[in-house]
Amino acid sequence: MKDKNNPPKWKKFEAFVANIQEYLTPHAKVTQNEFIMGKSGVNRQIDVVVRYNLGQFNMLIVIDCKDWKKPVDIGDIGSFTDLVEDVGANKGAIVCNAGFTSGALKRAQAKGIDLLKVADVESKDWPVRLSMPVLCDFRYIEYSSYSVSHSAPTPFMIPGTDPQYLEIYNKDGELIDMITNLIKKAWNENKFPTEPGEHRDLKFVEEDAYFKVDDVLYGPAEITADIFVNKKMYFGELPIEEGKGFHNEAIGGFITRRIKTKKLNFADVQENWRQIDSKDELAITPVMILFVSDVYPLLKINK
Repeated sequence: MKDKNNPPKWKKFEAFVANIQEYLTPHAKVTQNEFIMGKSGVNRQIDVVVRYNLGQFNMLIVIDCKDWKKPVDIGDIGSFTDLVEDVGANKGAIVCNAGFTSGALKRAQAKGIDLLKVADVESKDWPVRLSMPVLCDFRYIEYSSYSVSHSAPTPFMIPGTDPQYLEIYNKDGELIDMITNLIKKAWNENKFPTEPGEHRDLKFVEEDAYFKVDDVLYGPAEITADIFVNKKMYFGELPIEEGKGFHNEAIGGFITRRIKTKKLNFADVQENWRQIDSKDELAITPVMILFVSDVYPLLKINK
């Protein structure tokens, strides 16, 4: 006697595929183990059937589920293609987590049959590790300098101090900040260009700048910065901790409605991911490119 509460594994696989298809197409009707009368007059059994309306068109998709330990071969593609044509389906797909032979892949592509693997990170019966190829592009200031100019016909003086600690004031004698901090703030707040190369005469002080020597203000002065931006690129796999759908074996894409990646630690990226000089070095195309700018700590002002 069959135990209805403990169906065979292949039956669970069909239900698993149907569940994911319902998740991907919530407005479609998805059924299991359906019989459709073919043009041949033969009643054809189909593991998963998907029906939905596209405007005035009624679409029919048939899915064959194979919980096998061996890959699907070219002969299996031929048999399934006959079924698709016999029932008049608009599309056919085979799901097999054991994979597909090269002959099966070529034959299926010629016949318009999708070859899929089911993927659900949280599955216990069919566990899978999902990740996406990611390129991290780090931008940073390799070096910077600033210039000060004063064009008014009045005396002008700059304090004799370490240039990185040079303080500037507004016209009321209130401290704005140190020039070094203002350059860092402009970069941290994405006010400077981040394209690699040299960028000159960048304005980063929003108000008239004055210097204070012996409690006397000198100014106004125009202050501009020159920066040289460089980059480092790292390539790696970003693990996915939540996601379910189908992996298309022909084109390599992951079909899903939602994914959630694990947290990305940029320090780990620079330590453990592969550093590259150009995207042309990569054999695969990154799913995502992350542009990351270094954030520079500010110097403390002693008041």
